[in-house]
Amino acid sequence: MKCISHLSAWGLACLLAASPSAHARDLGEGAVNNSGSKALQNINNQYAIWSGIGRLAHRSGASCTAALLDTRNRQGKAVGPAYLITAGHCVVFAYGTARTDEPIEANITFNYFHDTPTHHITYPVRIARWTSMVGTDLAILEVGTSLATLIKKGINPLNLASHQSFEAHNVLNLGAPAGYLEKGVRLSACSEETAGTFIDHPGVFSQAMKNLCDLRGGSSGSPMLDRQTNEITGIVSKVAARLKKEASPDCTTAACQAATFNYSYPANFLHQCFIAGVFDVNAPDCSLKPVNLTVTQPWDIKPYVHTQKNTAGQITLPTWNFRFSLDDPFYRYKAVRNARDCQTRRNYSDAIHSEDAYINNEIGPQPGTHALCIIGAASQEQPLTQSSLKNAFTHAVYLTSAELMPSISPDYRVTWELLHAEFIHNFFYSVPADGQHCGDIDDPRYKPVPESITFAEEQLPVMLCSYVRNRSGQPSSIRTDLIGQP
Repeated sequence: MKCISHLSAWGLACLLAASPSAHARDLGEGAVNNSGSKALQNINNQYAIWSGIGRLAHRSGASCTAALLDTRNRQGKAVGPAYLITAGHCVVFAYGTARTDEPIEANITFNYFHDTPTHHITYPVRIARWTSMVGTDLAILEVGTSLATLIKKGINPLNLASHQSFEAHNVLNLGAPAGYLEKGVRLSACSEETAGTFIDHPGVFSQAMKNLCDLRGGSSGSPMLDRQTNEITGIVSKVAARLKKEASPDCTTAACQAATFNYSYPANFLHQCFIAGVFDVNAPDCSLKPVNLTVTQPWDIKPYVHTQKNTAGQITLPTWNFRFSLDDPFYRYKAVRNARDCQTRRNYSDAIHSEDAYINNEIGPQPGTHALCIIGAASQEQPLTQSSLKNAFTHAVYLTSAELMPSISPDYRVTWELLHAEFIHNFFYSVPADGQHCGDIDDPRYKPVPESITFAEEQLPVMLCSYVRNRSGQPSSIRTDLIGQP
């Protein structure tokens, strides 16, 4: 076998076959983790192994990244259609929904390197064979041509990793983000590891991996690749909401850091859904199924809830107050502290009629994350299966204490006595005490509190509206105090 000098897919195979030490080859070419991304120049075909990573463009003008999957059979022959893997929200942004054979109007551009625009090859996407935002954020798309045709055109597919490691490991991201003058595939290096259970709304990332690669809009759907094997370890679902340099020094908890991380989902379980080069959701070991759960009032979903004190000074717990509808005539549910436990059989309720579905159990009393798991059922007798557990709908909230006590001195100087040291950021506004109600935390009148505030007598009486945030960014409830009221 004659090996070529540049690192094409064939060249990589030569390297791996030539020497055991080749397994340690760094495909990132020494790129430092968390450094800036770089646009790849493929004029000499040196990055041909990533020619199958391209720009997924919708008819609407929106774009993501997608990667061509290697679905050749055990004999190494490409006998089926060409399939792409991307993020589910790049197809249908519908929280609680998993669909099969979903129409899509989009195309994929391969060989998407900025320095060789004449080599770009674009094909229409035929259909989304499966797309999900239930417990994951993944989609499998079928291209309107065969895998064999693409390989003959020099488009190299990628393999899914055979297993998923939740320990920290080095990876590369190859994506086609927008916002750069050099429009094409960019490489970024970082380490990825499990995100534990972290809440993102309107979804819950119970199986997500997190990383600090240099990603931007348009990176959704891009593959995270093992730096040595070039296998897909995950697909990017969420790009960091803020630049990493904006993170506060006291932002140490997972919930607070959520906005500074990117998140991806492992996809190795999809191996079982490809039979002889064809994607089949009905394959014996394929755990995919359609799910269609609709939140009745999605605008009321909040990522945080609070304990309260009643008139007798007793602590009262919030409730889920969760209304929904689903296609199945019955459902089972349970509440857990870790959203991953939605995939275990223990403690699910008996089957309940889904007409006017409403869950209003108390949340708590322990502070922190609480998750609600919901699984549809065709009958009251239908047992929980591995497939239904893996497709459980999850909704989660963060429970905080409502204790916030401003201290008012005789000269109307106000300071806040925090009964929980985790609350460190104060916000307030004041208005004349004329019977108004305090606004929610989104009210633009709330401003950060200095060390204290003092009201002059001529300003009184006033209504003081205030709340605090903990180190994770979760707010307390709104407190109302009348100052100087006769």
